[in-house]
Amino acid sequence: MLTPKKRVNLSSIQPNALATFYRKLGVTVQVISEYEDSQMLGDSQACICIWDENRWGKSGVSCTEVVLQADDLWEVHRVADARGIPLEQSDGEILSGTDPDGNRVICVPA
Repeated sequence: MLTPKKRVNLSSIQPNALATFYRKLGVTVQVISEYEDSQMLGDSQACICIWDENRWGKSGVSCTEVVLQADDLWEVHRVADARGIPLEQSDGEILSGTDPDGNRVICVPA
């Protein structure tokens, strides 16, 4: 299982595609509330909040780096590969790739 290490806000013109990408990696995705169009990945302690850029406008940052902690890094690599998500091994025991919006995704061991 992967969990976000820090809380981060991402805005996206394709929030559902971004949420689907993280779901495929095994990150829990929740809708914050039925009255908001944002989606939250993970739990309330550590999460990624995805905001619909079409409604709320672009955030001040073009791309960011999302760091996820893996219980079993090689299982994450196997699952991501099976689901068509390319993650490359870099810097020894770190997996990295990009999400649909071009944010860098880094998976580190727990």
